[in-house]
Amino acid sequence: MYGEDAKTVEVLVEMQEQHRLHVKIVDPASPRYEVPEAALRVPRPGQAADNPIYSVTFTHRPFSFKVTRRSTGATIFDSSVGKLTFSAQFLSVSTRLASSNLYGLGEHVHRRYRHDLNWKTWPIFASGANPFGNYENLYGHHPFYMCLEDDGKANGVMLLNSNAMDVTLQPGAADSAPIVTYRVIGGVLDFYMFLGPSPENVVQQYTEVSDLSQTDNICRRLPCQPTVAMPTVTYRVIGGVLDFYMFLGPSPENVVQQYTELIGRPVMPAYWGLGFQLCRWNYTNTAVLREVIERNRATGIPYDVQYGDIDYMEDRKDFTYDEDLYQGLPDLVQDLHDHGQKYIIILDPAITNSNRRDGSPYLPYQDGLRDGVFVKAADGETNLIGEDMNEPKSFMNGSNNGCESNRWNYPPYKPAIVGSIMYDLTLCMDAQQFWGKHYDVHSLYGHGMAIATRAAMSRVFPTKRGVIITRSSFPGTGHYAGHWLGSNKAAWEDMAWSIPGLFELNLFGIPYVSIDGISKFVRFVCPPQVGADICGFLWDTTEQLCQRWMQLGAFYPFSRNHNHRNYKDQDPAVFSQAMIDSTRDVMMTRYTLLPYLYTLFYHAHVTGATVVRPLLHEFPTDSNTWDVDRQFLWGSGLLISPVLTPDTTTVSAYFPDTPWYDYYTGQEVEGQYRGQTVTLAAPLNKINVHVRGGTILPTQQPANTTVYSRKNPMGLLVAMDDSSAASGTLFWDDGEAVDSIERNDYLFVNFSASSTELICNVVALPLGGPTPNHWASLRYGTVSVYGLALGTGTPTVRAGRVNGPLQTVAASRVQYDRENKVLSLTDLQAMDLPITQSLRFNWAQT
Repeated sequence: MYGEDAKTVEVLVEMQEQHRLHVKIVDPASPRYEVPEAALRVPRPGQAADNPIYSVTFTHRPFSFKVTRRSTGATIFDSSVGKLTFSAQFLSVSTRLASSNLYGLGEHVHRRYRHDLNWKTWPIFASGANPFGNYENLYGHHPFYMCLEDDGKANGVMLLNSNAMDVTLQPGAADSAPIVTYRVIGGVLDFYMFLGPSPENVVQQYTEVSDLSQTDNICRRLPCQPTVAMPTVTYRVIGGVLDFYMFLGPSPENVVQQYTELIGRPVMPAYWGLGFQLCRWNYTNTAVLREVIERNRATGIPYDVQYGDIDYMEDRKDFTYDEDLYQGLPDLVQDLHDHGQKYIIILDPAITNSNRRDGSPYLPYQDGLRDGVFVKAADGETNLIGEDMNEPKSFMNGSNNGCESNRWNYPPYKPAIVGSIMYDLTLCMDAQQFWGKHYDVHSLYGHGMAIATRAAMSRVFPTKRGVIITRSSFPGTGHYAGHWLGSNKAAWEDMAWSIPGLFELNLFGIPYVSIDGISKFVRFVCPPQVGADICGFLWDTTEQLCQRWMQLGAFYPFSRNHNHRNYKDQDPAVFSQAMIDSTRDVMMTRYTLLPYLYTLFYHAHVTGATVVRPLLHEFPTDSNTWDVDRQFLWGSGLLISPVLTPDTTTVSAYFPDTPWYDYYTGQEVEGQYRGQTVTLAAPLNKINVHVRGGTILPTQQPANTTVYSRKNPMGLLVAMDDSSAASGTLFWDDGEAVDSIERNDYLFVNFSASSTELICNVVALPLGGPTPNHWASLRYGTVSVYGLALGTGTPTVRAGRVNGPLQTVAASRVQYDRENKVLSLTDLQAMDLPITQSLRFNWAQT
């Protein structure tokens, strides 16, 4: 039915690392397509790991394998729950889960971060569908999930396969217990149960029983032993091999770090890419664009990046600009640069075969013909052009000549993907690409473009960091580019759904993402961050929605306001003065915290840590955090609790059992509210932000762009834990050099605090020495300490080099709020406390 069945399968098991296992199932008699190494080069250790934290066992009749955690016996993968199918165009395997706490699998709009396991099927196949939250398979292809075990340990599983698939989630006994009642008027009650786990498995098992009176035969064919009802995942894939990687954590952060160790760490963003960005599809000419720039500058809202959408092009031809409508564009761009701002252009993958307006050949098309770069039809000769987005998505089904009726375009099993045919608004599945047949490599199309674009950008800007975002993605894309999530709507629910999107893309190793659905494949933007289109891409927004979304968006790693040409302007300057003031305040908060955010991206690049994360990553043993997805953390230390519903001036926020301090005032959340959900005041001009006790956040005086803010005095925000201790780090470089980390041309500072002192320990200095030109003026200007009990006297504060004499900080620069236990040091610049020196602050009562 599904093509030739494999007569035998070969199972390759590699205990690659203590925490990582590789299990690959292939047909030894018939080589099949596999994801090429050029797309994803995974490390292959030369010998088995010593003392792995997992064990692997096998059952031969019927075949199954089981992976468990050695310390607890928790199930990581158990294929005995269902039948293994390995046919030419259909592969199926099921596994039990350790718990009902499942996260990941993408790309889709998941309304909640923790999956509903009640027989939900999620298709995985890159497509250009609109992300309206109806189980559509979207732009990325990410068959990776994380399971949080009931004791708080976590594991992750990736299926390395680029073919179309769907994944069905099935509940355990504790998750769903509906009742069926039989009423019969005769005979006996004689039941047979079929364990599936899929509907198709059930039918196969039922029809396999040819004679229900021969119980012995049934027990030879079906598992008659009792089966524990546990949640289950079933994969159905229409090609390739079953190539699994399993990650044993044990913490959720460990799982992500181990996953990105395999697929590639996220790229390091340029500092300016963390600034606020403004875009719209329908800047009709340079006059309109200039007006938008000037009115937003006039508000005083920090604003680093202005985009040019496809409107700037000549007849929407890539690598051109319209010299009539966009006359003076080079001067406008120079004006942006003179104000410390950047201009980003958007490009399509669509290359036309028509000439330029003046009749001259369109060189990108001519060059493509010469170099043979275009996708070919099934004949291997005919060039296919006219694609729009890089899933890839087209304006028609297949081609204008249709698609041949064969097993590639009409496979025997079609996963539950959008559209009634495999080639719905995309290429024919038998089209030919460099990496293979489109049937196999469809979901690698955008990933391949990201790799090629990265290589090209490295040649054009060899000393600058990459600035690429792709709409379609695959495991490992975050190593080359960022990603955006699709055409969100100006709706309250879409704003709320963006937070699970932040979590999932960080889980997939792509912490730089935005949401819109216009016709693009690549943006010259700074990777790898994540965020939604603030105020919504589709539909007209409202001022209240936009104000709340600007507050939330100020804490997206990628903070950009963007909308569609058919809807009214929504840049901050078009709203009321109250809205402008609120937006300025929250963006100033963002820019104050950019040194902390930039440091988080450094840790993501070096260790694979997430930038935005759910509370469960920090408090995995607190079951209350397992489904919290309307709040989020920056790193481990900053908790954001946005308002996500209309006409609301309060917000419910959960505070795990540790100290938390109001970011703005330093007031500690009262002890009785730890481990509780609390109702907080949230007036229209405020978003609630809290600092976790035990954290030290590096800060900087904000400015209207990062070019100027990077020259301002630095600061430290210290939040004490229950032991009166705190720690943190600062990474600092020139903000854009492509290899500053590899060349050790950066500053790294470890911070530690106790009840009596604060130490700034410089552990790495840039190659230029302790005071290179671009950092020579950087000094600490402020220090705030939250949760510091100093008694009744006036504190005396001293500061200076660790190995030198300490100076007394003038009393006019020292403030102590005894009620909230907040020590504030201000105007420290004159004391000459450079960030490139190891420093010490101490405080005592007088």
